[in-house]
Amino acid sequence: MQKQPVWVRLVLPLLLLLGLACGPCNLLAGDRPTPPRPIAVSTESAGQLESRIQQNLTGEPGQQFILQMSDAEVTSLVAAKLAESGDAPVTEPQIWFTKGKIYGTGKLVNVLPVATDFTLVATPRVEDGKVVIEMEETSAGAVPIPDSLLSTVSQSINETVEELQLDVEITAL
Repeated sequence: MQKQPVWVRLVLPLLLLLGLACGPCNLLAGDRPTPPRPIAVSTESAGQLESRIQQNLTGEPGQQFILQMSDAEVTSLVAAKLAESGDAPVTEPQIWFTKGKIYGTGKLVNVLPVATDFTLVATPRVEDGKVVIEMEETSAGAVPIPDSLLSTVSQSINETVEELQLDVEITAL
């Protein structure tokens, strides 16, 4: 067996160590879409939206209403509900609406070996009086989630959204 030069025995393990140390971090960092302006999370915004939702739902049966929500209210309500669950797989949510799409970012925790930034882009639509969410793209860091998994994520989200809609018929978004 031929002995390797000293530089090979020192440099190759160092390069391998650097590659292992930095490679996954770069894959998990990725470029994320960002909200057009910072979205402040507050219990006040979450409470305002929750109150308006409850107020509209307790109105006269069959009564029509329009529910408007700001990016801050939706982000705050989602953040509050995630915090209530205690062991939520998502932290630091940011949700905003632009040009008919829903954008979201945050951190996945307790899902992968390290906390990882995630992004999602979805399109909502009304179908048979219910809101249906179609996931267009999702990624964990710079790694896109495969299309086959997107349909599963969409189905799970739509089941949750349907449970939340109670007996309300949605006519437009």
